[in-house]
Amino acid sequence: MKILLLSPNQIERRNWTHQLFRNEFSKQHQVIYYGEGFPGYNPGDYIPDIVKRHGGFDLILTYGLRYTEPFLGIGDITDIPKAHIVVDYFPDSTGGVWQRNHNLFERDKYNIYFGVVGRIVRDMKANGYSNVHLLPFSIDTNIYKKIDIPKDIHIFAVFTKRSDTYPNRHLVHRMLLKNFRHNIVFTRKIQHEAYIKMINRSCVCITSNNKFKSLSIKYTEIMSCGSFLLADEPEDYKELGYQNFKHFVIYEGLEDLSNKIKFFLKHPEQRETIAKQGMGLVREFHNNSIRVKQFTDIINKELGVK
Repeated sequence: MKILLLSPNQIERRNWTHQLFRNEFSKQHQVIYYGEGFPGYNPGDYIPDIVKRHGGFDLILTYGLRYTEPFLGIGDITDIPKAHIVVDYFPDSTGGVWQRNHNLFERDKYNIYFGVVGRIVRDMKANGYSNVHLLPFSIDTNIYKKIDIPKDIHIFAVFTKRSDTYPNRHLVHRMLLKNFRHNIVFTRKIQHEAYIKMINRSCVCITSNNKFKSLSIKYTEIMSCGSFLLADEPEDYKELGYQNFKHFVIYEGLEDLSNKIKFFLKHPEQRETIAKQGMGLVREFHNNSIRVKQFTDIINKELGVK
């Protein structure tokens, strides 16, 4: 397929995992990337003019609400199928995300939608969108991989302490400071290789889901590196092949989290067995190459694009 992929270039930014996924499309298709950070991009360009400039496309693909809103004229294109990957979509949130997404969908008139978590798919269908498919988070396993370095960090917690979206993270943060004062790292995602190295150095990696219990991209990032993950229970994890105490370990409340941290710090063999199995699952079934192939199969089936 010849695809026009409209999105900013985030390869030099902190959240580069999303850009690595978008880069995978160029390995399987002929892709023109257009957006902030790519050569030739001009804010305010009329997208039908970009289509004409490059001689037409088989598919126009956009990714994420805030990245797509600045593009003008997508809705005026009626002779090329259009797909949108929905990353932020929570109708019951108070931040207006649902209304902004709805306005975007009405403006751009997409033929097909993909949601990165099951809740997105269910909520969109409940709100009248029919052609919606699950496309779970995946990972570049050539980048996020196990490194042979010492495990010299006991606990690594990747937190953005936003109480509106992540109501439990400040509680987890407080408990960790109280019960585990030494050899613990609190940080948001750091740049690229440093983040991967930090994951690899850590005996126990901890995350806490948002209030919608969505399975975040951190699961794939941590497990793909062969590190041990403790997390609260996410939605739909069983449907994606994940098993508790086989690929990662679920905690239920602060006391349970504290007890499980202590247990697995004292039992490295059990910890490493689970981490190895989690790495195997992610690298086999949740890598970017497989996910783009799944996307392509759905596009071919639903829209007849070859």
